[in-house]
Amino acid sequence: MDMGLTGRTALVTGASQGIGEAIARALHAEGANVALLARSEGKLVSIVEALGDRAFAVGGDVTNEESLAQALATIEAKLGPIDIVVNNAGGLRSSTGGLFRPFEDVPDVDWLETWEFNVLSVVRITRALAPAMAERGWGRIINISSESGIQPDAVAIEYASAKSALNILTKGLSKTYASRGVFVNVVSPAYVDTPIVRDLLSQQEGAEHLSPDELAAHFLPVLRPNIGVGRPGNPEDVAAAVVFLASDQAGFITGTNLRVDGGSVMAI
Repeated sequence: MDMGLTGRTALVTGASQGIGEAIARALHAEGANVALLARSEGKLVSIVEALGDRAFAVGGDVTNEESLAQALATIEAKLGPIDIVVNNAGGLRSSTGGLFRPFEDVPDVDWLETWEFNVLSVVRITRALAPAMAERGWGRIINISSESGIQPDAVAIEYASAKSALNILTKGLSKTYASRGVFVNVVSPAYVDTPIVRDLLSQQEGAEHLSPDELAAHFLPVLRPNIGVGRPGNPEDVAAAVVFLASDQAGFITGTNLRVDGGSVMAI
């Protein structure tokens, strides 16, 4: 199936590993020119070298307005106007070292930085790119959220609330730009087997001496018992959803939340 992405220019943030890397590879395989953005450009070099032509690495911090503006200018000078943006950069920010902390133990600074990372970064990128997309009459903005934005846990509420806000932001932006050909959607993964997740699980009680493959089998029933397919997701599962939403095949889809969660979220 021709996804209609040949010649389009895509930006993927947080592209140095895991879901972001998989998305960048998938868009590139469909013929798009792909800019991979991460705080450390050095982490992107091997990925870009493997992809070859039409791939470009740029360093930039999505939480820093000046750094982000410079990165976007560099990308468009190299590849031309950006048609597709995948806001994948995000996650928990912690000043204490712990991530999955009780509500009472999360200081204000971590709330603010987590929201900056997951919400305001998307606001800035969209504000910078969406108007020009609208002028050209075609654009795709795809935000990577989380099942936690719909079905939160008792810990990491600062992250869940930020992802919930991202979902609402996505819906509002879809209303703003739909009539001008710019479609805005969100993809919400569940438990995805990435290097970051494996590292977090390896630090949990009961993870001693478990291999990477054993980690999922050990923690899946406890952390995500409602994943009906019986396995964690993988980055390629999320990337396939993103490619579809970026494509001409999704030309009547905007403002939706495509959950790539194996059935984990209990509500429709």
